Formats: sequence, C-alpha cells, structure tokens
Amino acid sequence: MDKFFFADGDICLYDNGEIKKFPSKFIEKYKANAQNIERAKSWKHSGEGARFRGDIRPGEESNLFFESSINGIYPEDNEVEIAYSFTVNQTSGIYKKRLDDEKAEEVHVINSLDTEFGSGCLDADSGILAVSVKRNDFNSDIAVFNMQNGDYKTVTDGDTLDDDPFVCPENGNIIYFSSRGVGRDARGAFVSYSPSAILKLDLSELSVTEVKSSEKFGYFKPVMHGGKLYAIKVPIKEKGANPFVEILLIPFRIVQAIANFINVFVRAFTGKSLVSGGNNPAKPREYDSRKEFIKGNLINAEKEMKKNSRKGGDYGFIPLSWQLVEVDSGEVIKSGIADYDVLSDGTIIATNGKRIFAVKDGKTQKLCNTERCLKVCARHKSIKSNAIFDF
Repeated sequence: MDKFFFADGDICLYDNGEIKKFPSKFIEKYKANAQNIERAKSWKHSGEGARFRGDIRPGEESNLFFESSINGIYPEDNEVEIAYSFTVNQTSGIYKKRLDDEKAEEVHVINSLDTEFGSGCLDADSGILAVSVKRNDFNSDIAVFNMQNGDYKTVTDGDTLDDDPFVCPENGNIIYFSSRGVGRDARGAFVSYSPSAILKLDLSELSVTEVKSSEKFGYFKPVMHGGKLYAIKVPIKEKGANPFVEILLIPFRIVQAIANFINVFVRAFTGKSLVSGGNNPAKPREYDSRKEFIKGNLINAEKEMKKNSRKGGDYGFIPLSWQLVEVDSGEVIKSGIADYDVLSDGTIIATNGKRIFAVKDGKTQKLCNTERCLKVCARHKSIKSNAIFDF
C-alpha cells in the first residue's frame, strides 16, 4: 500500500504501519512570536511604575488564543517534499516542507490575512496545485498555483462557495470540485447555501458542466480514479429532535438567552460574572471537542459518538448518514466519513475523525486511531499536464 498523509494536529505520514509526525514550523513560530509579544507587554502591569499608576494586575490570565488547522497536504513527486495549506487565527497560507531534514527551513509560497487557503489537489508531476481560496465569510473560489514560482490564477468566480478541487488523473486541464450557491434575501444579506453539487471545469475549453446535484443531498470532495467518480454524500436535513419537545423548550431558551445577554453585559463592565466561577464569554474560548464544523454542518461530536457506539464497530463522531459513494452507481463504500482519498492502487483511505481505514475490494481494514483527523491526502499525478500557465 502506498504512503499517505493525514492531519491530526500535526502533519502525519503513514508508511507501512508506522506514523511519523511533522509539525508546521510556520504555526510554531507564529505561536512563539505571539507569546514573546505577550511577555514583552507584561511589564506594563508589574513593578513600581505600574504600582504608581494603580495598574497592577497580579495573576492576570493570558488573552492568547490559538486556533490552527492543516487544511491540505500535497505530496511532491520526489517523495521527500510536500506542500501544505494551513490556517492559524487570522493568517492562512501555503508552504513547502522537506521531510528528510528537520532543520531545513520551510519554503514560503503564499500567505495572507485576507483570504484562507483550503483543501485541494496537487498534480505531483507538473507541480500544479488546485486549491480553494476563501475570499470572505461566504464565498470561495478555485485557484491554480504553479508551485515552482508561486504564480496563481483564479479559475472560478461568482456568489458561490467552491471547494475540494481535484485534478483529473487523465487530463490536468479538467478539475472536479464541489460548489454551493449563496442564497440571499431582498437586501442582499446571506440566508443559506444551496445543496452542494459536483461540477467539472475544463480549462482548455473554459467550460463548466454539472456532474451531480440533488435537492435532498449535498455532494462533497469529488475524487476520480479508474474512470469512477467518488464523493461524500450528505443529507440536507438530518433527522431532528421531537418538534413538540422543541416547542416546549422555547420559553426556557428565551429566558436562557436573556440571562446570557445580561451576564455578558455585566461582565463587560465589572469584570465579574453573575454566576460564581463563570467563564468570561467575551474572552476567546478554548477548542470545544464536543462541536465540529465540517462542510458547513455543525456536528455535536459527543452526541454522535454515543449514538454511533450503540451500533458497535469502530465509529467516530461523524453521522452515519454521511456516506462515501461511487457517484454514478450510488454504491455506498463506507458510512460515517469525514474525508477520504484514493491511492494509486485503488485503495480508498477514509477517516471518521477518530480512526483511519483502508477499503479495497469490499474489505475494510483499520489502520490507526487518531485524536481528531478530518483530512487524509494521497499523492496524485495527471497523464496530461495542466496548460493554463502556457496561455
């Protein structure tokens, strides 16, 4: 079985049962710099000068908060170098990293405070990377990068959320991606997204065609292998709670909302909570492992883990209604899947957030356990190279 990568806090390499971890040096430096700045400012609230001003703040909690993620991992053709996209707080970027030299500096491709670089697919032979670029809270486009010189071109546009681009292994000029239209009201304010559809972009003809869409299901993460197109199929509406119970809970939730609002107001002006020992809601919170926001869906991880565990087996925190399917036939490959990829021999690597599996010829093998894995990545090549930078 080929080597593959996955994100579980760090960049991880799975190689014949052995797992090697490679931290992002950029994220490490970002955190270290922020902590140094925080320590440098501490003199303002300590010592005789601060005592004279009446600005002593003993034991004050640090306001530092880091929310980081590895959004995509893209193996190069030489097997010792990868590119990866990431986000840490308000900064996002793409860097290249060597795996055979821990001391080697990472190579900057691009970073930004205004846009977020998400998932994508690298044609390892030509060095062309297709990746999603989020330009605001609601819209993202597909961009194509020349990894040799960092040049890139945006190849989709519009009031849509375009994601998960995949370079066709037979023709690098064809990119499959998922796309959701943005629904707005009469004033232009965001209301909701349409169900995610799979689209096919042909850069040689500058044409876009719809491959798969549905009013009841969203289709994410298209991957083509051996003439078959795979995707994650997600129902638009999960089975919800009892509507009668929800109606009875409305008065309680209104009172709870009012109480929370008053608590925030009081804490902002007094620095104290109405509830003894309560948390400051105005302060950024630590990561809540009970909630996951995946593909535009808020998942109660704790609830789904309990629900799935009752069915037995190695389930994670992804609803079992999330199915990895072969698009044309509708065949279900595996349920409860957050992300997947396909190796060169046709083996499907899939994660349910807590475990990674290999699926081939109808047989499933658990490869390893993870803490929070939402991204798996294989090496890809295209027979025909992308020619967009030749124009």
